[in-house]
Amino acid sequence: MSVKPQLDLFAPRATPRPAAPRKDSPALPPAPQAPIAQDLFDSDFNADDIREWNQLFPNAPQYSYHFKRAQISSAFDRPLHKRLIASHAFERLREISFLGAIDYLFHPNGKPANIRHSRYDHSIGVALLSQQYCRLNGLSEADRDLLGAAALLHDIGHGPFSHTLEPEFARRFNLNHHQLTNKIILGEVDLDLSVRHLLEKHNVDPEAVIAILSKKSDHPHATLFTGPVNIDTLEGISRTKTYVHPHYVHCHPRLLLDAAVKLDDESLQRLDKFWQLKEDIYRNFIFGPMCFATDHLCREFVVENAPDFAANDFLLTEPAFMRRHPAFRKFLHSLKNRIELDGVADVIDADLASLIGAEQATKVPKREFHINTNVAVTSFADLGKRYYEEKHSFLRRVGNLADPAQQAAAASLFD
Repeated sequence: MSVKPQLDLFAPRATPRPAAPRKDSPALPPAPQAPIAQDLFDSDFNADDIREWNQLFPNAPQYSYHFKRAQISSAFDRPLHKRLIASHAFERLREISFLGAIDYLFHPNGKPANIRHSRYDHSIGVALLSQQYCRLNGLSEADRDLLGAAALLHDIGHGPFSHTLEPEFARRFNLNHHQLTNKIILGEVDLDLSVRHLLEKHNVDPEAVIAILSKKSDHPHATLFTGPVNIDTLEGISRTKTYVHPHYVHCHPRLLLDAAVKLDDESLQRLDKFWQLKEDIYRNFIFGPMCFATDHLCREFVVENAPDFAANDFLLTEPAFMRRHPAFRKFLHSLKNRIELDGVADVIDADLASLIGAEQATKVPKREFHINTNVAVTSFADLGKRYYEEKHSFLRRVGNLADPAQQAAAASLFD
């Protein structure tokens, strides 16, 4: 029985050999080469690259944000990683949205038929970047198992609607996805007791995985997860960008990871642009009026209208959560016609305002991203000295979201 070839979702595609002309017909002139695709981060995408991405991911030529089972099976060759992906806890992430309630309002890549982003696909993407990093650095099989497991498990504890409802779980029950992630890895929650067994069976210390994800590890490659430029944010920011860009994804995670490993002048310029993009994403989208209103209103609705909201809801998938709380499902679906990507409507009507007290000012996070160009960068770990951020907050009245400047910034993002 022949071994099935390994599919590398990031490897450059070999240039196909031209077909030999038939003896009974004259040779055809070579087909004109497709024009080079211009890209914000890399102007060297050639025809072979585009053909590869078109074959693997027809809906997103420059990167796939939804991975089919056959692709996943071929892309991961480590037995531990295959078994973790097949676990119940990881499979549950298929029904945990990547950006929470926002996923129910916006359609990624501008295509209404596209599947919503999920924590499952995001975790697969992060694990693929981990594999790429290990190959680029020639790491051992033990390091590949450890870092790949950390990549797959980094979001395993997310509850329904991700960050949208997590603050309410934290307020009522002191629960967050970091805590549940650790409990799943240690086999301390009935959701899935197999994860710890799988790690130990393949000689990976569960505590070592937690240490990496908790930024407490002394592993020489722990900054792959903990630095400001890490594989989680490389994948997550590029994924988030698809919510506001209707066509190709210009922020290719593989190219960014290659830049973070290579670290020449051109690579640092690419990473600088990524860091600026991250600030734009947070300022104009995640903490912008549309997405902020969505998350805020959903949390307030749960506060006022879900008296049976319980700690064990955190273990549910989103379909199960909405079956248990049908009023929330109805409210979430009602928001679709209130908030549009091309402008911010006042999502508060009189009845809703009296219901949730929306006229009160609400604290909104604000993050500023800076680049210290005077720092010498010679390793992946040094990126934490070049790139840093400051966290602030400001007050916003949710009942008055129609700020023209914010509307223009969000509507024209990445045009």
